[in-house]
Amino acid sequence: MKNNDRLLPERYAYVARFTPYHDEGDYWVVRFPNLEGCRTNADTLEEAIEQAHNILEDYMALLERDGHPISKPTPYDKIRPQEGEIVQLIVVPMASARRRWDESYVKKTLTLPRWLDEMGQQAGFNFSQVLQEGLRERLHIR
Repeated sequence: MKNNDRLLPERYAYVARFTPYHDEGDYWVVRFPNLEGCRTNADTLEEAIEQAHNILEDYMALLERDGHPISKPTPYDKIRPQEGEIVQLIVVPMASARRRWDESYVKKTLTLPRWLDEMGQQAGFNFSQVLQEGLRERLHIR
């Protein structure tokens, strides 16, 4: 896949820092040293690892989509954990994230009963928007 005349990788691998905090309850903060602003948090380490995958995938897809430069990851063995911290390599495949953030549209031809079309037009519905909302609801997409 290409974006802005650059070949995009099939996956990204970046080291994440998982830092436990104990103020106002226990939780974990996840940061990626090479990716400013790419951070998340969760109540448990397991949730933090899952959130790390999600945030890295979306963050990289948006950098690609918007044509921003992508920093090279620091090698795993160059990052030293601080006391209580866990350092882990997070690898994310990009195909599904790119599809999710793709803002291009496709034209669909559909058929519906005339009476439903007329009622929808009288109500001022944007049929494309109604279809998208219905698909999102049926697919359980936010």
